[in-house]
This record gives sequence, structure tokens and C-alpha cells, in this order.
Amino acid sequence: MKMRNERGEGRLGTLLTLAALVAFAYAAWNVGPAYIDHYGFTDKVNEIARTPRYKAPTDERIMDLLMKEVRERRLYDYIRQQNFKISTTDTSRQITVTYDRTVEVLPGWKHTFRFTFTADQPLV
Repeated sequence: MKMRNERGEGRLGTLLTLAALVAFAYAAWNVGPAYIDHYGFTDKVNEIARTPRYKAPTDERIMDLLMKEVRERRLYDYIRQQNFKISTTDTSRQITVTYDRTVEVLPGWKHTFRFTFTADQPLV
């Protein structure tokens, strides 16, 4: 005799889907800040690349501005002076930054993300 609420389905699929959803949310919670920090930093690098010559006449002054921003954003564990390449010409400035950031995506699983960005801005 079959009961009305019995359909012959198991709940294992639902539990596995729920576990996968929780794992995805946890991973996004851990990885998201690394990407948010990177994109916020790239906006500031673009702004610094547009700095006029009278405010920053040398590449060393540009490096000082970049490192100040690194310290303010607390990215010093990932970004050092060696991670930057600065090239200034008469009409433009190009700043390239490449760095690695290791994030624990899930408990026991760490992944190293490589971030690369090039800002090429005209000098006004």
C-alpha cells in the first residue's frame, strides 16, 4: 500500500546540491575580497598614471605615490616596489603591476591568483 506523500525520490540530491551551494558561497566569500581589492587598486593606479608632470616630475615620485597607496590599502604583503614597471614618455605614462595573492578558497585548499594590470594614460 502506497502512502500519499511518498514519491520514491531520495533526498540525497537535495543535500548534495545544498552542500555545493554552501561551498560556492564560502569560496566566493573568501575570494571576493581579493578581486575587490585588486579592482579598487587598479582605479587608483589609473589615477596616479594621469598625474601631471608638475606634481610628479620623476618616476621615483610616481613610485612613492604608488607605494603610499599600497600601504593605505594594506596590500604590502602582496605588492612591493619590484612589482611595478613605470615608463614615462613625453605624452604618456605607462604603469604595469603584476603580483600574486594566495587565498584559502575552501578549508585545506589554497589557490594563488596572479593579478596583472597595465595603466596607459596620457599626460596632460
